[in-house]
Amino acid sequence: MRIATLLLLAFIAPAAAQVRPLGQCPITPNACQGALCRVDIRTSDPSERQRLKEGLAHDNTTVRLGPGVTLDFTGLPADFFPLEFGRCVTLTSVAQFDDFVIGRDTAPSPIRPPIPEARSPSTPGPLLKFGPHREGAKTFLQIRSYAGNPGNDHVRISGFRIYGPSFGQHDTGEVAIRIIRSVDVTIANMEIAGWPEQGVRVEDELGEDQDPSTNNEGPRISSPSQVLVTGSWIHHNQNPVGPFGGHAGGYGVEAADGGWVTITRTVFDFNRHALAASGNSGGYTAHHNLVLKGGGYHGNLVNTYTHQFDVHGTGDNGLGGLAGESFIYDANAFQYRKDNAIKIRGKPREHVAFTNNVFPHPGLENDWGDDAINLDTSTNVQIGSGNRIDIDTFGEYGVCDFDGDGIDDLFLATGASWWFSSFGKFYWWHLSDNTERLKDVRLGYFDKDARCDVLARDASGQWVVSSGGTGAWAPLGSFKLPLDEVVFGRFDPRVRDLRPGRTRQTTHALHRARSGQWSVTPLATENWQLVQSSGLSLANLRFGDFNGDGVTDVLGVNEGRWSISDAARSTWQRLNVNLGDPVGGLYIANLDTDDNIDDVLKLDRKLVQLTRPPQPVRMRAELIWWRSKNGTGPWVRLKRYTFHYTVGPEVVTPGTGFAGRFGAARSGGTLLIDPNRIGHFFSPAGTARGSRPDWTSRVAY
Repeated sequence: MRIATLLLLAFIAPAAAQVRPLGQCPITPNACQGALCRVDIRTSDPSERQRLKEGLAHDNTTVRLGPGVTLDFTGLPADFFPLEFGRCVTLTSVAQFDDFVIGRDTAPSPIRPPIPEARSPSTPGPLLKFGPHREGAKTFLQIRSYAGNPGNDHVRISGFRIYGPSFGQHDTGEVAIRIIRSVDVTIANMEIAGWPEQGVRVEDELGEDQDPSTNNEGPRISSPSQVLVTGSWIHHNQNPVGPFGGHAGGYGVEAADGGWVTITRTVFDFNRHALAASGNSGGYTAHHNLVLKGGGYHGNLVNTYTHQFDVHGTGDNGLGGLAGESFIYDANAFQYRKDNAIKIRGKPREHVAFTNNVFPHPGLENDWGDDAINLDTSTNVQIGSGNRIDIDTFGEYGVCDFDGDGIDDLFLATGASWWFSSFGKFYWWHLSDNTERLKDVRLGYFDKDARCDVLARDASGQWVVSSGGTGAWAPLGSFKLPLDEVVFGRFDPRVRDLRPGRTRQTTHALHRARSGQWSVTPLATENWQLVQSSGLSLANLRFGDFNGDGVTDVLGVNEGRWSISDAARSTWQRLNVNLGDPVGGLYIANLDTDDNIDDVLKLDRKLVQLTRPPQPVRMRAELIWWRSKNGTGPWVRLKRYTFHYTVGPEVVTPGTGFAGRFGAARSGGTLLIDPNRIGHFFSPAGTARGSRPDWTSRVAY
């Protein structure tokens, strides 16, 4: 099963015998009867904005956005907003419309599987654009239960993008999705960006909790499980305080007064606070989220940047007093380092717990200095086990094809979860909650499909494989060698695969003993056979196909020149008569479409400081990719980049590079990350095929 099917939070309509268009749909205000009604938004015609609004307000309705739909609400008056949701309403997307006969049961069946959503690892999905600020329009989408009426509960929003006024800094107060006193609400597989106040805001009333089904006056949301934000990308929600104080917003998700919410498997970048909560909130549970380096801009003269996961206190200016009811932080991974990762600014009424989180900060919690956690008090606080510091996984990426399209992706293992970026061009997409880091695993194609798998060594020493990076660990065999002593490839010279650019199954392991002896075994059954030997360590060897026969060869330096051992079986054979650079820092990829032979690449980096303090430090980075065609040619300059940047917390030092099948038609290419965390790709095969050889990632890593 392909990853798009495995990972997408696909829309599955509840079983309904009669699914009707809105005009023929019964009004059932007092019952949640599933998807009785359906509204399909197939085009970007402005008239569809009114149809969308009417469909969302109708109970028991599923509204489906087509894959290419963009609805721009610019120009509509303030009184058009918010778009209110009725009871048991789903707003989702579809990769394609089914066009079933109206009235036919649309429940999934063996011959009619559920339709995947339009938003996928490499498809952003349809877009709803709020447009520029207009006075009086504070909320775009609203799920609100009014006391004395049936609750507008059981709502799902999934599979598309929702953009606010802009991706810059703001001073207004618009909210993308506001949830008020409603339960069983799920927001999944979304991109939410560009909102001045909150991407998602959850509100309730204060007082004694009631049974939500009664919907009397008073609070209805009583636990974080009743509102879920999951599998989404929430970014560029920014609203600084300004140099002299004042209001500030810019929250990805907020639990406001009385509100509760769970946030899981979601990526945050360029938010002032990724998560926030008021001192009178219920609280939130945050687990297996990924917080990238961007954002946190506060704008105050005293502190330019602020923390990412926030809880206000009830004291003056949100400091001191009480701080919500309960907060759980488990297995979140942070790359953000400009300030604390998490700050609790008062005393929680019940408890706050921290477990299994991964931080780049050198300290965990001391209430001073560069620490991950900043606490107003230790009362009702539990700093549990599994939290780790000094781990910044930015730039620690594997290169492999996780969606099976023949083009390599980037793989990120944070120590708390696994993610991948399709083509290296798109946003991070959650794979699993596994905790192994890149240094602890090996990537390859260990089963018989075209998706990359992840191999690790379990507690007993046995090799285990996660299929596609999403499957449960399955034993590969009785192999128990440490992974730093083995390399995986195709080392059987009798089995040759001459198809250019194709994904080939990983069939063998090569072990280097401390004596230098190499041995090879098939992965299908353990049968180690002695082959060649070398005094060179594995760190001083590279592996690829250097003669085009579809079998893995070993590259090393012998007698001062690059040499190969064919299939790890032959003695050293001279590959290049002139070059003998140490191979440990080189890259291997085939940049051609006219042969099946890997090239050898290197990346030269030069940093020049242009100014000195007290001026802002300006730098020039000169980076050059060099290529030896097939490993036999001389070094030829492949691509040169020059970046000018000011040293500061918003930038990274450029020079992190990768090589793989990044080009069109499975051809090879290079990737370089610039100071703004944007990936720059180059594939010379693109020119030969009439396409651009250069392109960049859509997002920052």
